[in-house]
Amino acid sequence: MRCCASVLLLAMSSAAAVAEGAHYLPTIRERWAASELVCIGRASSLVRTGQTQIIDGADRDQLSANVELETCFKGKAPEALAVRVVGYDVFATKRRSQAFAYAGPPTGFLSEGRNLLFLRRTREPDEFEVAVPVYETAIHLADTRPDRTSSKDTQSVPTVLTEELEAAAVQFGDTNLSYINYVFDLLGPAEATAELFRFSRGVPLPIQRDLAVTLLSHGQRKSEPIVISLLLDTSAPAWKRENAALALGEHGTEAALAPLQEIAAERHTDGEEESLYLDAVSSLDRLRNRLQSTKP
Repeated sequence: MRCCASVLLLAMSSAAAVAEGAHYLPTIRERWAASELVCIGRASSLVRTGQTQIIDGADRDQLSANVELETCFKGKAPEALAVRVVGYDVFATKRRSQAFAYAGPPTGFLSEGRNLLFLRRTREPDEFEVAVPVYETAIHLADTRPDRTSSKDTQSVPTVLTEELEAAAVQFGDTNLSYINYVFDLLGPAEATAELFRFSRGVPLPIQRDLAVTLLSHGQRKSEPIVISLLLDTSAPAWKRENAALALGEHGTEAALAPLQEIAAERHTDGEEESLYLDAVSSLDRLRNRLQSTKP
C-alpha cells in the first residue's frame, strides 16, 4: 500500500486530460486524469440555479453547491477555501415530460456532506465545475474524517484516500459496495488484496461479507467460506446473496456446490427471491462446467 500506488498517482497527475462532453468515467484513475483539481470538501446548499446548458445536444439544468475545501491532492488549492461548484443534471426541468425515463450510466452531482471532488476551473477563481458534466464523478465520503492521529505525519495520497474509502464503506456499506472496488482501482490488485484482508479483520460482519465477495471475485479463494455463509443467510438482503451466488459461480470451488444446490432447489416465481433463485441456478451450472473442465 506504500510505494507503488504513490508512483501511480504522481503519474496520473502529470497525464491530466480534461474530458470533453458528457462521458461517464467509472474509475478513480480516469476521473483524476480528467481533473485540474482533486480535493476533499464539504458540500452544502445544493440547488438548481435556474440556468440550462446544452450538453451533447440536450438541455441540462445547472446545479450548484457551496463547498468548504478540506484537503487537495492535485492542482493548486484556491486562496479562498469556500468555493462554488457547479454541475449539470441529466435533464432540464422545463423540457421534462411527466413520463420522463432514463437508462444509462450513473448520473449525479455532489452529495450533502463530505465528497472526494474531481473539478476543473472556470473563469472565476472561486468557482469550479465538476470534471465531467451530467454523470457521477464525486465520491460521497464518511461524515467524519478518519482519525489519523496515530499515523505518520506525512501520508501518501493513496494511503489517505484508501482510509477515506474504507471509512465510507463502513458508513454506507449496506447500500453501496462501490467503495471496495474503488480501493482496487486506487491500489491495484495485489496491494488492494492485502489491504482489504487487513481491513476486514476490524469491521462488522456485513462489511466483512461484502469484502469477501469482492475478494473472491478477484480470485481470492480464502474468502469463499464467508461468501457461502452470506449466500445461505436468509436474513441478509437478497441482492447481496445474489452477489454471493454470482461470485461463487465464477470463482468457487467444490465447497460451493452444495450451498448453490440448496438455493437452486428453492424455486420462486416472483420478486427478489426469484432473482436469487435464477442466479443460483445459473451459477451452479457455471460452477459445475468449470469444475468438470478442470478435471484431469
